[in-house]
Amino acid sequence: MFARVFGDRWGGVPPTAGVLGVAAGSIGLTWLMGRTGRRSGLIAAYAVAAVGAGAAVAGALVEPLLVVGGLFLLGVGNAGSQLARYAGAELYPASRKGFALGAVAWAGTIGAVGGPAMLAPTAAAADTAGLPPLAGAFLLALAAAVVAGLVTTGVQRSGTPVSRAGQRKQTPIRFALVSMVVAHVVMVALMVAAPLHMDHHGHGLGTVGTVISLHVLGMYALAPFNGYLTDRYGSRRVLVAGVSTVGASAIVLVGAAHLSEAWFAVTLFALGYGWSLSMVGGSALLVRDVPPAEQLRVQGGVEAWVWGAAALATFTSTQLLAVGGYPLLATVCVTLVAVTLLRRRPR
Repeated sequence: MFARVFGDRWGGVPPTAGVLGVAAGSIGLTWLMGRTGRRSGLIAAYAVAAVGAGAAVAGALVEPLLVVGGLFLLGVGNAGSQLARYAGAELYPASRKGFALGAVAWAGTIGAVGGPAMLAPTAAAADTAGLPPLAGAFLLALAAAVVAGLVTTGVQRSGTPVSRAGQRKQTPIRFALVSMVVAHVVMVALMVAAPLHMDHHGHGLGTVGTVISLHVLGMYALAPFNGYLTDRYGSRRVLVAGVSTVGASAIVLVGAAHLSEAWFAVTLFALGYGWSLSMVGGSALLVRDVPPAEQLRVQGGVEAWVWGAAALATFTSTQLLAVGGYPLLATVCVTLVAVTLLRRRPR
């Protein structure tokens, strides 16, 4: 909707707002969780997400710019979900933390995959009710945020102290940060531009939703297996494998104009899977190599960097798409991955 009103160059503004919300939420929620516990932080995150969904519905009705603000607040709620995977890992011994991280990520598969697939049905339902088609998806998000908040109120309260003491292993943290940032930037840039690319090639909303659902399936469905790989072969190896898979997918997407719909979908699935390897492997490094009293602050800081960089990538991706199409965007992404892998330090 936003791209059709303001042009393709500005089509990345709404998703950029959402990603910026995750970055800002990572900082704010980390501060809150450090003082009141993870449960209070998660409840606050879902409350903000509900307000954001309501604002987005209003934006669909009266003013597209309200959608931008709504997506920012929804991003804050998403930050809570991102930080929740670290909370899950706290419940497991060191030898099983990778699996725990993957299991929490997998729990989001139903919503993450079903969400894009619900674009057409919710649009039809909204249209039947006399609302703009876009409002349907945001009404569904509003209901989901309310349910998540209510469920979280039943979770036992626990505090998470934040200490300024402790000695951190800077090299693993730096390696995890850079690798996670690059993998996330490349994945987000190519994912955000994919619907516009498909729209330009005449694909309908249902097809776009199916392809994005497959991409998100790659992001989350195999996360527990990736956690097993992390526990079995080490966080660093899985992280490097993830960044490499993301780079290989970007290489294929350089020729996106010549790919069939099926191959485009398969490549986006691989892109999502590479991202999953990177996030699980990188998160495991942050859990295992950071002292417990420092983990919340470090994890929140890394999430803020990852999503802040992704916000820039989200906006830039549509600019590159407008200038040189998907091939130019994919070429830039390949370059980022190549530089990262070439500059990584040997173990």
